[in-house]
Amino acid sequence: MAVKSKWKRIYKVLTLFFSIFLKIYWYKLRKKSDSEWEKLWLEIGKKFRKTLFELEGLLIKIGQILSIRSDLLPHAFISQIQDLTDKVPPSNWDEIKKQLENEWGESLDYHLQSIDQHSIASASIGEVYKGVLKNGKTVAIKVQRPHIQSIIQTDFRTLRIIIWFADHFVPVPKGFIQFNVLFKELKQVIEQELDFQLEMKSLIYFKERYKSSSDIVQIPSVYKDLCTSKILVMEWVEGIRLSDEHQINQLPFSREELAKRLISAFLPQWLEPGLFHADPHPGNILFSSEGKVIMLDLGMVGEISKKDATNFQTLIGSVLAKDYTKAVECLYHLEFLHSQDNSRMMEKLMEELVSFDPSQLMEADLLKLKLEMNDLIQALPIQVPTRFVFLGRAVVTIEGNLRNLVPDQELLELFL
Repeated sequence: MAVKSKWKRIYKVLTLFFSIFLKIYWYKLRKKSDSEWEKLWLEIGKKFRKTLFELEGLLIKIGQILSIRSDLLPHAFISQIQDLTDKVPPSNWDEIKKQLENEWGESLDYHLQSIDQHSIASASIGEVYKGVLKNGKTVAIKVQRPHIQSIIQTDFRTLRIIIWFADHFVPVPKGFIQFNVLFKELKQVIEQELDFQLEMKSLIYFKERYKSSSDIVQIPSVYKDLCTSKILVMEWVEGIRLSDEHQINQLPFSREELAKRLISAFLPQWLEPGLFHADPHPGNILFSSEGKVIMLDLGMVGEISKKDATNFQTLIGSVLAKDYTKAVECLYHLEFLHSQDNSRMMEKLMEELVSFDPSQLMEADLLKLKLEMNDLIQALPIQVPTRFVFLGRAVVTIEGNLRNLVPDQELLELFL
């Protein structure tokens, strides 16, 4: 990592955030104009981004998660961090080798014929190496970065200080942003990615879920006996990135057919109870030479429970029936509201703001609609739970993939 010193990391992060708090207070006291606030958030976003890349580690992940919280943060700030990637320099091979041998309790040649000493992918939490097992099978070996646990503990400790300060001193109306809830969600997401056993279970889950659709969807197999909380050993899968125009055009399928396969692979994840892939960016979703949709990197998943699905259906029905009391109750059960103290105000706000004609959605500009929904969310004393933010992010990411595949096609027609 770029900055390994514990106290130096703490100092840099605290200095960044306290300078942000002071500027916000100063602008509030001086009653700055909207345009000046816009410039301030743009400046804060640039400084935040620069610090994230310098410190790496957990902070890159936090930046990625915050970049999809347009329900909580200003657009000018979001615009500076929305394309964050966590490509970082690989670790020293000797450290990776030691990590593997410590986890397996054996030398590498006990399990492997060979392993490339140069990583094929290197991110903030894990690195991926190509290897060959004793039985001749080629595998992808994901290894947790050495020392990442210590770095993340330091970053969480620092973040807890920042969250406490924000919760007590940042001038935000009570109930509109639950900073402690946000911290809890961040911690939960990061800890999930740190445990490779959870990713192994997600791979097994999706493998079973798509067993009857194996002609359309391909999920890598896992070698359970070689997996630990810090190592994930998977089947090596070759695929074509959606961004590789030349290779995509060489496949024996039309772009429209590939787009429909992508929809058939992901639509059930969004509509039915169960896990969904929360990070389906072009590097994680490939096409095989047979036109199968390959899903990789299931370290970040969300879940739609049966209870959530039922509450969502009731919420939609309540809004359409203009039963706002029931709608607010559903929002509470879905954890968009953390208290029912403001129920009457919420009912009134929903009655005033939920005034769109559902029949117009067919003709709506999706980007414009998304911005309007963000404005609606920011106008209400609600905080979107991370699992639903990830769901929205997954939908928008797949929409972007579809537009790259079939730029001239009406997306709605692909669903029919």
